[in-house]
Amino acid sequence: MDKFEFLENLHDTKTQEFISRMNEESEIFREKGGKHLQSILSRLTQETPISLIATRRGLALLTRSMEGPYVSINDHVIKSDNPDHIFNSIEKVWNSDFIKIGVGIKGSDEGYSLIVDEQGNIVQRVEGLVNQFFYLKGKLCYVKEFRKENSPDGVPPVVERLFCGGEMVPFYPERGEWISAKADGDDLLLVRGIGWSQKVLYLNFKEIDSGDIPTSDMKNGTVYYVKGNSVLGNGRELFTVGNPILDVRAVEDGLIVEQIRDYRTWLVGYDITGKEKWFYKGEHIVTYDVENDSVYVLENSFSLPYQVSKISQGKVEVLRRANEEKVMVKNIYVKGEVLLHGFLLTKGGNRGVIVYGYGGFAIPLLPNYNPLFQELMDSGFSILVTNLRGGFENGEEWHKAGMLRNKMNVFKDFAEFLGLVKAMGGKTIAMGGSNGGLLVGATMNLYPRLIDCGVIGYPVLDMLKYHQFLAGMYWVHEYGDPESYADYLLQYSPYHNLREGLPPTLVYTGLNDDRVHPMHALKYVARSRELGNKVYLSVNMRSGHNLANPKSTAEEMSMITAFIESC
Repeated sequence: MDKFEFLENLHDTKTQEFISRMNEESEIFREKGGKHLQSILSRLTQETPISLIATRRGLALLTRSMEGPYVSINDHVIKSDNPDHIFNSIEKVWNSDFIKIGVGIKGSDEGYSLIVDEQGNIVQRVEGLVNQFFYLKGKLCYVKEFRKENSPDGVPPVVERLFCGGEMVPFYPERGEWISAKADGDDLLLVRGIGWSQKVLYLNFKEIDSGDIPTSDMKNGTVYYVKGNSVLGNGRELFTVGNPILDVRAVEDGLIVEQIRDYRTWLVGYDITGKEKWFYKGEHIVTYDVENDSVYVLENSFSLPYQVSKISQGKVEVLRRANEEKVMVKNIYVKGEVLLHGFLLTKGGNRGVIVYGYGGFAIPLLPNYNPLFQELMDSGFSILVTNLRGGFENGEEWHKAGMLRNKMNVFKDFAEFLGLVKAMGGKTIAMGGSNGGLLVGATMNLYPRLIDCGVIGYPVLDMLKYHQFLAGMYWVHEYGDPESYADYLLQYSPYHNLREGLPPTLVYTGLNDDRVHPMHALKYVARSRELGNKVYLSVNMRSGHNLANPKSTAEEMSMITAFIESC
């Protein structure tokens, strides 16, 4: 019997009392963090594009600002009229000139979507957690996710369904699978995702291929996609690239391939035979889009908040660029079971090293600008960003080496970096969020002597119950189904392997997180404290897993900085 099971119910009076009590105890770090608040807030409210779409007349940008995120379409500005309704995404509405704006409420994923024209006028509002919009034969279509209730055909959450003209289309992925869609004229490309790598491709509802397919696109009736390092067109291999491929985009005169080279992202233009026509060497390409003969790129780096560029026939024109900060970046290599790479970031301080990791879901950690990292470096700390198995830095096999029954490899890799810092006499602060919170929690149980302090954010920690809450069903193909993988999951589940004598730890989550249930953080802290560990919990009452308002985010970051300083 789990004595802390009551914390799974956020409406339980005892749970609310527990949250209130924990927030009171962690208030000391919010108070101490006050000295960091303004500098973090200034970075968070600097006008910074965070997503980009090319339109026929210019650009659509989702931009972070003082008042929260807003959208500009061809210089027409759209702002939320409610501070709790946060613009969190933009995407093209295929077969139209419309743009979809995703809106989350108080940092949650779920909310609604606004369909707007190129002048910024709202054409339609669609309720719920919806995305992948397109028009097909005159009907507005989209994918809707049912995370808290059954789908119309009676399937329990989490499940996704396709709708056109308000009617559900008979295309039925299983629970925990997802749908991606793109329409081009009368052709429809559907992708059924099974986990983060396995996909099934359908052209006009007819299956054309399946397997480890990281990315796909369609143009003029041809489906282009990637298997391994090969680019295919309607099942025929066109050419092979010698680097992990993140994205492929079909254009009139060939293909654009986004790939990882030397732990940075590049864009390379090829003709259809694989002959390289041009390349663009970036640090971290956040997103890019194509209109006519031009490629628009939004990127950043460890020192640069953003840069927007236009590439035409290989020639680069910088349209907008932020002021760059002075950060020293060094490539670090560690030989463990495999050769590991990391980025060591510093502004010259020697107070300790924040060892940061993720290690899952085929997500690579590339040179990304982070306001929290900047504040920590200003405060005298260094940051070690680790590329662990489970990510995509070295391709799909690297991902597979850190998933399912190989998950323990990720914790071993993280421990190699922690051990390196310890061997050099440094203090280690292990930090990670979401799946990275699982990373820190598990590594702390397995290698407590390598960690001086832990920082765990919005985490997955109860590996026997994760699939029962919110978006957890999506992760079964990454972690393993607890019904059949319980033996392995129990080897590292942070909640179930808690022990005495763990280093001081801050765990933080958001009450409105509708992706990773807050129960993970609550139960973990309750059990760890019962064992006598010095662990603090902060529950942000105004945030979720997604974008929240700048002040709330800044308060959270300043609290984290104060906790690390106190260690």
